[in-house]
Amino acid sequence: MSKMYAIEIPGSYASDVAYLDLETVKVELPGGFRMRNGETLRRRWSVALAGIAAGNDIFLFDAVGDESYALYAISDALAPFGTVVYGATREFDEMICKGKFTNARRAHETVVFYPAVPDADEIEWRNVGVGKSGAYRAADVPSRDVPKAIAKGELEIVLIHLLRDVADLILEAGSPDAVCAAWCGAVLASNDFALGLIRTA
Repeated sequence: MSKMYAIEIPGSYASDVAYLDLETVKVELPGGFRMRNGETLRRRWSVALAGIAAGNDIFLFDAVGDESYALYAISDALAPFGTVVYGATREFDEMICKGKFTNARRAHETVVFYPAVPDADEIEWRNVGVGKSGAYRAADVPSRDVPKAIAKGELEIVLIHLLRDVADLILEAGSPDAVCAAWCGAVLASNDFALGLIRTA
């Protein structure tokens, strides 16, 4: 069942833009898709969870098994903003939202070929790259193992990972004040603190 968590961000940061991170799983492409290079793509990445810092809150959308909910929730959250900040290799989050990502070794498609975030092409996307702030981060679940954790129903650890990714984006690109920076640092450093925020959201 789809769920949204709203976690208040204390202090202040550059909240005139949104900050986005996705967690994805592989799904089948019925009939496959013929890419521009002639190869057939048989599976694609599907949005399972999304985290967005928008205004005074970080919103976490648990959309496991309900991608349509995620896509429209992302669209609604981004609608008030002209720019979204994310951190990825090969423009992953952006191209997933635009419905044009193929895989890590192939070019993006120029047309939408699977369900996309409505109006994603109307937004300015700003990629700050992987690694983000470099701040200390406690162990949660490695990015590469997120799909396995989702498949096993280990959603709390994935939500911690997602919340941290968004907090890290704020630290990297959001010019947080001392209060906000300290809060983001606590999210990154303490599993108990991060999980407490999620459980009470």
